[in-house]
Amino acid sequence: MSEPTRPLSIRLAASDIDQLAARAKRISGTPTGVARELIRSGLTDGDPFTQAERLLKIERRLAALSQDLQAVANSAAQNGGSLGRVESMFDELLHALSGQPTRQEA
Repeated sequence: MSEPTRPLSIRLAASDIDQLAARAKRISGTPTGVARELIRSGLTDGDPFTQAERLLKIERRLAALSQDLQAVANSAAQNGGSLGRVESMFDELLHALSGQPTRQEA
């Protein structure tokens, strides 16, 4: 589990905020997230070992999220198939109750 976080407020020039926003857009992130990572990498004093550890931690999180997304996608596909079968059975029941011939009888 990660340690608790606290908010930090900083003032930046409009041009710096624009640069953060542009950088965030390139990587599909948020300006706040980009600023957070830049601050964290600056706090490591450029120590490649510490930066490598952080990258490995991020990679592990991404791998876990990828597995979770795959499980959700598989579950959704299974639920979609079940829903189709239930819908088909419901249609057949409606036809039988209304006295109309079902597809199998026609």
